[in-house]
Amino acid sequence: MMPPVVITGLGVVSPLGHSVEALLQGVAASGPPYAHDRERALTVAEIPLEAIPPDKRSRIGRLDRLCRMFLSASYLAVDSAALTIAPAQADRVGLSFGTGLGCLLTNAEYNQKIIEQGPAAASPRLFAYTVSSAAAGEVSIALGIRGPNVTAHMGLAAGLGAVGYGFDLIQMGKADVVLAGGADVLGSALLEGLDDMGLLKAPEQSRPFADAVAGIWPSEGAVVVVLERQDHAGQRGARALGRIDGYGAGFEPSLTRRARECTGISATMRRALDLSGHVPDDIALVLAGAHGTPLDASEQAALAQLFGPSPPLVLAPKAVLGESFAASGVLALALAAGVMRPEAFCGSSLSMAEEGLLEPPVVMVNALCYSGNIVSLVLSREETS
Repeated sequence: MMPPVVITGLGVVSPLGHSVEALLQGVAASGPPYAHDRERALTVAEIPLEAIPPDKRSRIGRLDRLCRMFLSASYLAVDSAALTIAPAQADRVGLSFGTGLGCLLTNAEYNQKIIEQGPAAASPRLFAYTVSSAAAGEVSIALGIRGPNVTAHMGLAAGLGAVGYGFDLIQMGKADVVLAGGADVLGSALLEGLDDMGLLKAPEQSRPFADAVAGIWPSEGAVVVVLERQDHAGQRGARALGRIDGYGAGFEPSLTRRARECTGISATMRRALDLSGHVPDDIALVLAGAHGTPLDASEQAALAQLFGPSPPLVLAPKAVLGESFAASGVLALALAAGVMRPEAFCGSSLSMAEEGLLEPPVVMVNALCYSGNIVSLVLSREETS
């Protein structure tokens, strides 16, 4: 029997704030259909670098924005989990990150300097961050992590896929603890490129399951979770914020065609359910990957195939958070943990209770990319302390 894996820490860096409570309050305050006041969800106004201990800040000045996001989210997650990584345990702690755009913006800055000023302007500092695995390296250096170190590229599904791989590392016995998550950042080169291609949309054109206009309303963010083998968490007295019962990773090859299908999406969700040991009726809430494009119809059709005439509640976080690329799936996972255990994050009640969104026992989280990658993860309420 595979060992259960629980989430014991959550680190959030988002346009709505840098905590699960801020995410919950931001979504709840938007009210049904969770869509007003969306202008604030574009960029992270200030990365919470104060989460990084003073003796670990000497390298901050050289880091690019993606590394700063991942590093801040990682320290927030470790603090949330009350986790100390001792040198004797460092080989059993792993790291699994996902990013869709990776070092794109750093590469653009690096190349632009060479184009404008010649080869002598090539920056050694920037060069160190022209690989997408740089953030994983910086976090491992700062936290002293010596176990598996992986950076996944699965487009918009990369963050949730990285959490799934971290789950695998623990279940296969290759780590006791894994920091897992996803991040992507915005910059002028990306926004100009989207605009030039006619793919930059306003919030009013990005209503999930309502609009079918190509393009995105872009956002950014980072989420890192601390995954632990359940008995390991119990031995150190860590609280469990949720248990990952299973996940599926798959591909829908028809998403780039005019005649799109949904069989790959529905099969991935089915595999996640089968591996989790749950049946469709167990799912009380689905956090969808929909973001207001023609792809939403494919996810909607897949949900109908899986759940039939009695579907669970469906919430589309991108109605409030925008399209934050690889961060989107893990932001949805953080929201799932929050609605599942609101008392662990918020001292007060939320208006979402009126819509039946709070304290669902089992939640499905989806992340779907235009290229065809899909990850579906099943999270359940973990009652042990």
